[in-house]
Amino acid sequence: MNGSLCDKHGKFYVLTRIRGEDGKLRKKWIPTGILSNGNTKTKAIAAMHRILNELEKETAKAAGTFVEKTNFIDALHDWVEFKKFELRTNSYELYTLNLNTHIIPFFKKKNKLITEITPKDIEDYYKTKLKEGLSVETIKKHNVIIRGTLEKAMNEGIIPFNPCDRVRMPRKNRQDQFKGQAYTAEQANKLLEVIHGEVLEPVIMLGLLFGMRRSEALGLRWSDINFKNQTIVISNTMTQMRTLLIDEHTKSFTSHRMLSVMDDVIGYFKRLKAQQEANKREYGDKYHDSDFVCVWPDGRIILPGYVSHNFKKLLAKYDLPEIRFHDLRHTAGSLLLAQGVNIKQIQEFLGHSDVTTTLNIYVHTDENAKKETAAAMGRVLNLH
Repeated sequence: MNGSLCDKHGKFYVLTRIRGEDGKLRKKWIPTGILSNGNTKTKAIAAMHRILNELEKETAKAAGTFVEKTNFIDALHDWVEFKKFELRTNSYELYTLNLNTHIIPFFKKKNKLITEITPKDIEDYYKTKLKEGLSVETIKKHNVIIRGTLEKAMNEGIIPFNPCDRVRMPRKNRQDQFKGQAYTAEQANKLLEVIHGEVLEPVIMLGLLFGMRRSEALGLRWSDINFKNQTIVISNTMTQMRTLLIDEHTKSFTSHRMLSVMDDVIGYFKRLKAQQEANKREYGDKYHDSDFVCVWPDGRIILPGYVSHNFKKLLAKYDLPEIRFHDLRHTAGSLLLAQGVNIKQIQEFLGHSDVTTTLNIYVHTDENAKKETAAAMGRVLNLH
């Protein structure tokens, strides 16, 4: 289909001719969405070609002569770019990483058009990635991209059905559903005792006392702490994707939460803030001034990778059992459960989107609760 690029009222438009139902050709102005000021013509030309190609496809489909020749690899890339503006920055980076590291290399070997992808191709992908040692949860994240790409093609009439609908997703083994560990109250108290003065002290405090995720602890700002009302608002996260540091809002509505703070914890954060103010005066112009709570003495932000790597070293240094940083969150939930806090309150405290998540993680982790249940039944029923 032919067309030309025109500058109209400070914007680029594509001018083409489209045949109407009466068979006559009529002019049609199609906006590219690109302003004509500045060095934007090359971008506008590329947009024009895309618009004309789409019009040609639509015309061919209407005439019944269209054959989709899109390679599946191109369709995958297009879907990720299509979703770019709906995704959080770190989600988009993760999609791109998974696409280029796993999905594209696998399907590139198959070299198929999107119309040639079968349920067996999808099943082969799942099996291959399981053999490579990827977890079921990771494969599910890959499936979002594959399924989304094929769903879009089905909605556009390119394929008659989504092959993913005819393949069963891998399932976790029941024993693998919860891999986290939780410290006992004694171990948690020892950890709080030995971390005094360590760089990771505030990060660990936030993880253990408030069940914060690593990203939430590193994303906490002083403006999120209300010293007068003794509350903390968890509304931001700090993540790292390769060399890119991403600061953005929490991942869901329920992750955004306000928590009450005990008197002695408020006292701790007041002392920490005073120490940072003293550091700022000491370092002068060399201080990296920011509003973040968890920083180095010179104000530099503590990176996520540093936390994970050095948290384990810290535990080994003080002869504590090795756990992941995320297990501090499990510890917080387990300790609350052991103290009789109801599951709905724990869900809100941890920011789980669904109480089912909280139930699946914590209800079966408290072995003492199981023993108490058995003992309670024994008190009711006398077996002779």
